[in-house]
Amino acid sequence: MFSRRTVLKGMAAGLFAPYFHDVYAQPSALPARLVLVLECNGVYPRALLSTGTRAALGGRANTSDRIFWDAYKDAPLVREGDDLASAISLGPLAASSGNIDLVNRSAVLLGISNLIAGGGHSSGTGGLSCAVNGAGATFDAVIAPRLRRGAPFDVLRLGTSSARVSIVYETCALGPRKPAGIIVNPSLAFDSTFGSLLGGSTNGRDRKMLFDFALADSRKALAEFSGNSNERLKLERYVSSLESLRTREDQLEGMAGRVRPYLPLAPRDNPLITGAGSPPDSLKWFEAQFQIATASLLGGLTNTVVLATGTSGFDVAYGPDVSDVARHSLQHGLDAGQNWDRVAEVTRRHVQLVANLARTLAATPEVGASGSMLDHTAIVFMSDNGEQHHSTSREWPKLVVGGNALGLKTDGRTVVYPKYDAARNRQVSNLFNTLGHAFGDADFNTFGQEGSTRIAPGPLSELYG
Repeated sequence: MFSRRTVLKGMAAGLFAPYFHDVYAQPSALPARLVLVLECNGVYPRALLSTGTRAALGGRANTSDRIFWDAYKDAPLVREGDDLASAISLGPLAASSGNIDLVNRSAVLLGISNLIAGGGHSSGTGGLSCAVNGAGATFDAVIAPRLRRGAPFDVLRLGTSSARVSIVYETCALGPRKPAGIIVNPSLAFDSTFGSLLGGSTNGRDRKMLFDFALADSRKALAEFSGNSNERLKLERYVSSLESLRTREDQLEGMAGRVRPYLPLAPRDNPLITGAGSPPDSLKWFEAQFQIATASLLGGLTNTVVLATGTSGFDVAYGPDVSDVARHSLQHGLDAGQNWDRVAEVTRRHVQLVANLARTLAATPEVGASGSMLDHTAIVFMSDNGEQHHSTSREWPKLVVGGNALGLKTDGRTVVYPKYDAARNRQVSNLFNTLGHAFGDADFNTFGQEGSTRIAPGPLSELYG
């Protein structure tokens, strides 16, 4: 028997924080999904630069420099049919034994800036909001209601961190000064996402008890409330949120048969978790989070996912096969020994996780539309703070995979935009405008808070249309 105190003490903090935001909007007409994958502390342009585009750019793009803005042209350079897999970190896109080619389902964007986000070790929410850290909602929160289509979760936000906590609040936001939690412990992520699907489990029972306890108390408080109308409205909204969450528990239980075949190993049996070491290997934990995200997408639990490594604590550790020092020391010693190769290898392994997800979606037919799930899913790989360790936000290299049925020109192209101070430079907000259009909103042109520094509104014609 579980007492009210035991259930609330053991579960409340971890359960409510990630899932309290519950908004609804008009869904898109066709199936559509978004996966945002963020690497901490910089993705270098060199890591995504193919040999063919390097030759086409010339100049410093052909040296050992990892950043080479002065080689960018005055007009966008578009190279269709590029050999993307020849880039240092994009080898996982290539076809190999048993793996389909993803080069012709991908696009690389170089040169797009995000100066409004600031720089340093991390931009916080700036990378996904195109605003000063904490000043606006991130793209995942804005677009998720359109993509939800009745899924139990509007967004899943998962990741890793060097912070020794289970939930962090730096990378995503529901609005100004409204941070959204990212679960950075894969064991908690598994239980929070799948607990209600595991029929008869203690976890699922405890979750329902928790909501029932909280609802009973809140309804009693509302019935006896005698305060002012504003405070009553807050309490009514709280009760409504709890009712919605409790309804979702039943919805999840009803989806158990559909989702269970996709479930990854339970945390106690998953070597990515049990063998991660201490401090945990970020690459192993990140892979475990990808497993949770993949199962959730395949099972229809959500259509929007954020996967962020090093969120709210970028000094993550890696396994000895990659590096015996953590990310911060790797970056500060980038020119020493093999450190650059190690950082590029981390990026390559993140791209491998993206490729694994993309191939799984490509092998799964879309329900209710032609093509595969990948055709209707846009996967964006980027950094949380731009182009280098102490970022200036002058450039945010991007890899986009999938989304062909949504109108994205992910056909094996590289697009290099003029550099940050050029008239025809484009900004990260333009990429999010592009995705908004792809998801069915032809008026999604003003996302971002650059103000007078906004160069041009609307989507990137080189990527969409």
